[in-house]
Amino acid sequence: MDLLIGEKIKQFRKDKEMTQDALAQALDISPQAISKWECGDGYPDITLLPTIANFFEVTVDELIGNDDISAKADVQKNYFNIVNTLSLDEQLELSFKYYKKYPRNWHIATSLMHRITRYRGKNEDEYRKQLVNIGERILKDCTDSTVRRSAVTAMCMVCDEKEIGALLNRDTTFWYDGRREVYEKRYKLFGEEDKYWMIRNAGNFVQTSAMIGRLREHKSYIGKPEDSVAWNTMYLNILTGITQNSIPDGWIPEYTMQYIRLSAAYFGLGDRESGYSHLEKALELCKRWQEFPENALLDLGNPLFFGETKLIKNDWHIQLPNEEKLPLLRGFKNSIPNLVSIMEAESGWEWFDNVRNEERWTTILSSAKSLADM
Repeated sequence: MDLLIGEKIKQFRKDKEMTQDALAQALDISPQAISKWECGDGYPDITLLPTIANFFEVTVDELIGNDDISAKADVQKNYFNIVNTLSLDEQLELSFKYYKKYPRNWHIATSLMHRITRYRGKNEDEYRKQLVNIGERILKDCTDSTVRRSAVTAMCMVCDEKEIGALLNRDTTFWYDGRREVYEKRYKLFGEEDKYWMIRNAGNFVQTSAMIGRLREHKSYIGKPEDSVAWNTMYLNILTGITQNSIPDGWIPEYTMQYIRLSAAYFGLGDRESGYSHLEKALELCKRWQEFPENALLDLGNPLFFGETKLIKNDWHIQLPNEEKLPLLRGFKNSIPNLVSIMEAESGWEWFDNVRNEERWTTILSSAKSLADM
C-alpha cells in the first residue's frame, strides 16, 4: 500500500500554520528531514510515528493515510477520476493496483471485473479466473445488493452460456427484466447481433409495457369526468403512437380498456354519442379477441421497435423468435376486460348510470353477454 505520510505531514503542518523549521524544532529533528518527508524522498522512522501523530492530535492511521476519509479521497482522485481516460491495458493495470491496495472496496472490485470482461489478449484466461475469484469473494462477503448484482453480471459475461441461469439464481435481485438485461449485455459484448437484437426488441416491449402500467395508475380515472376524458385521451394517443396508428392483436386488451374508460367519462359529461361510440369500439375489440384460440401468439406491431416478439394470449409471457418465453412484467393487460361485469357493476362505474335504461345501452350489453357465452 502506498503511504501518504509526507502529504499528510505537509497538510497537518499547514493546517497549524507552521513552517518546516517550526515543526522540526517541535519534534526535535532537522528541517531537512521534514523537507525530505514532504517531498516523498523518505519516511519517518517507525518509532517517530506515535510522536508525530500525537503532536498533530490524529491517529497513526490518519497520519499514514490509512483512514477511511483518506482512502476515499485517494480512490476518487487517483482511480475513478482517471481510469476511464486510459487505454484498456492501462485501466486493468491501475484497477489491479487499487484492488490490491483496497481489497475490501467492492466498487473497485466490480470495476476491475467489468474491465476484465472487455479484455481480449494473451492473459485473458488468467484474468477471467481472477474475475471469478473476485466475484465469489463478493458473493461470500458483501451484503450490498447493488454490488452483488454487478459482480454476478460480470461473471455471466465470461461463463458458458448454459451456466448463466445458475449464476443468476445465486442473487435474488435478478428477477424478470434484470435477467433479460444480462443476456442483452452478453450478446452485445460478444457481437452476437441476431441474439442481441432479438432480446433487445423483447426488452423494448417489456419496458414499454411497464411504462403503460404506470400510466394506468392515475387519480384522473376518478373524480371529474372532464379530467378522466383528458387523461384517458392522452393515454390513448400514447398507445396510438406506440402501435403506429393501428391496433395490433396483442394490444387489443389495452385499447379495449381505454375505450371503456373513455366511454364512461363521456357519459359522465353527458356526451352520449361519444360514450356509445367508444363502448361499441370496445365491444368490437372483444369480438376480435374472442376469435383467437387460447395461448395464441399475437402480433405486437411496430417491428422496428418490437421485432418479432409475440404476446401469448391469456398468459403472462411473451415469446421470442427462437420460441423462448420471457415473463411479462405486471402492468400490461394481456387478457380482455370483462365488459359485461363492468357494464353491470353497481359501483366504480357510476357514470354509466346516465344511460343504463336506454335501448342502445341494452343492445350493447346483450351483445356482450352473447359473446361471453360463446
